[in-house]
Amino acid sequence: MSETEHKAYGILTVVMAALTGMLLGVLVMPASNKEHHVQSLSKLDDAMNMIERYYVDDMDRDTLTEQMLAAMLSTLDPHSHYLSSDELKREMETMQGGFEGIGIVLHYEGDTACVGQLIAGGPAEKAGLHPGDRLIMVDTLKIAGVGMSNDEIVGHIRGPHNSCADIALQRYGEKGLRHIKVTRDLISTPTIAYSGMLDKTTGYIRLTRFGETSHSEFRTAVKALKRQGMTGLVLDLRGNGGGLLSAAIAIADEFLPGRELIVYTQGDNQRRENVTSKRGGIFCEGRLAIMIDEFSASASEVVSGAVQDNDRGIIIGRRSFGKGLVQRQFELEDGSAIWLTIARYYTPSGRCIQRPYNKGTDEYYSDFLRQLVQESQTDSMLVQITDSTEYRTTGGRLVYGGGGIYPDYVQKLHKDSLLVYYNNLINNGVIEKYAFAYVTQHYPELRKQYASEGDFIKRFQVTDKMYYDMLAQADKKGIRRDPRGIAKYGREMRNMLKALIAESLFSFDTYYRIMLRDDADVTDAVKHLHNSSL
Repeated sequence: MSETEHKAYGILTVVMAALTGMLLGVLVMPASNKEHHVQSLSKLDDAMNMIERYYVDDMDRDTLTEQMLAAMLSTLDPHSHYLSSDELKREMETMQGGFEGIGIVLHYEGDTACVGQLIAGGPAEKAGLHPGDRLIMVDTLKIAGVGMSNDEIVGHIRGPHNSCADIALQRYGEKGLRHIKVTRDLISTPTIAYSGMLDKTTGYIRLTRFGETSHSEFRTAVKALKRQGMTGLVLDLRGNGGGLLSAAIAIADEFLPGRELIVYTQGDNQRRENVTSKRGGIFCEGRLAIMIDEFSASASEVVSGAVQDNDRGIIIGRRSFGKGLVQRQFELEDGSAIWLTIARYYTPSGRCIQRPYNKGTDEYYSDFLRQLVQESQTDSMLVQITDSTEYRTTGGRLVYGGGGIYPDYVQKLHKDSLLVYYNNLINNGVIEKYAFAYVTQHYPELRKQYASEGDFIKRFQVTDKMYYDMLAQADKKGIRRDPRGIAKYGREMRNMLKALIAESLFSFDTYYRIMLRDDADVTDAVKHLHNSSL
């Protein structure tokens, strides 16, 4: 393995740890041997007592218990795991689509948190905070420059509904601290990042995760798009690592007529359970394309598999991650929880798309990373097929299981060597940091000059001075200029800079509205959608 590949593997292994979007299923409890159960607990308790009594260093019993639980679960499969009470709370906030706080997205500079974006209509915006404000204190507690972790900072900023936070902040161009009181509220975090029309008849929805609010958000978005003339839909699940199985089933149901098989689950301690569509959904007629990539997993694969196997629409992109395991949450007395794999799920044709994990978790993720490397070096997505069994859709089309959903139309990885400079700017945060600094320095005048998102998109232009100042920042970071790469992808770099400025000024929605202009894969998906016979 080359040094470059080795570094890529190391970085991507960390990234993959985030791809554990859990699927909550139905558990059928297995019968247990009570005597063996008691003996096992006694052995664990004896070991704990010996460690506590004889171990060379001080050991906290609760910490050791948590470590033992985590280690035990990690031996089962890559997705069964233990969550502390704090970790469980954060996961539930993600799934439920909201949290109690002041309504800001944080941007970190070292160990100082800054306001990266204000959530529209949220408490922080109403109280007068600005993007770029450096948060120094919350009430009487200093949170900047004291080595506090990101999670600790977030914990101090958030708080109970209707409680007041006295924020001491440092604003660009001002001397001294400014104090602003903010009343905390329930902040919603939508799972649909953006929905809109791509052309006169084609709608687009980007779903970032499957949470409790996803189904209602999806129905609302589809109704709005239909009012604008939508007859075909592109559902973008790229990078969607999963979430609630119930949300995936509910959304898949909206694409199918009644009594169609969506998914079934089965395990050694759970008999087969079929899930079928209940009615004609809100979009069971009309052209449909679903976009996936290597980081589309679990719930994303449930929806994609149901649509593909029922010949309801086309799947476009690259082979998905391959997570076909269902987890169930078991809460423990102290507020922590175990997320335990209880079954595998199968697509309507009988495919289990779970990639093998019999060689351990490290090999499980290493296999995925090898897949990425191989797919970057070949034009075929059918590399490393782990299940050569042929499955057929309802219309007789050939599909494969074992290791992800294979798209009907493959979108190759972009291999242009001239992209290297552009990617270096992104990976080193040059464009993002320049956009953040620009908004920090010009926020009041920008909000005064551009009355709305639409006005900003229409009139704002990245000037040559801004563009070349950004390239100069890249020079200072030691990123070697590539004149050919700059010449070919200059427009895309300017567009991303504009989108990131818009995101800080307005919302993620505005970011996507701008970035979709240069998304060649979305353009390609629309072309296939219009030409598809499904």
